[in-house]
Amino acid sequence: MVFIVVAVQQGLDEIKAGLIEKGFEVVDLETYNYPIDAIVYEGNSFQISYVSRNNMPEMTMGKRGNYGVFIVNSLGKSIEEIADMLNSRYYSPLF
Repeated sequence: MVFIVVAVQQGLDEIKAGLIEKGFEVVDLETYNYPIDAIVYEGNSFQISYVSRNNMPEMTMGKRGNYGVFIVNSLGKSIEEIADMLNSRYYSPLF
């Protein structure tokens, strides 16, 4: 697994705990002010104002530099499904 920093929306405590258990570094979406690789939120809309330039990885940072921030809506998804999405950076397998 590639080291991934995942910012999780406030109130998604079960998802935070599950992702930590699976080895992800999990931070709070609303307060973390450093580069992140992915965002997990829940609901019908995402508050883009939570993402600042400080959250965007620089082109040369880490193993996954130069790709932006992957955003996952956790609504109706299991921890396993979310973890698979984060690891593959795909919403579903391409069969």
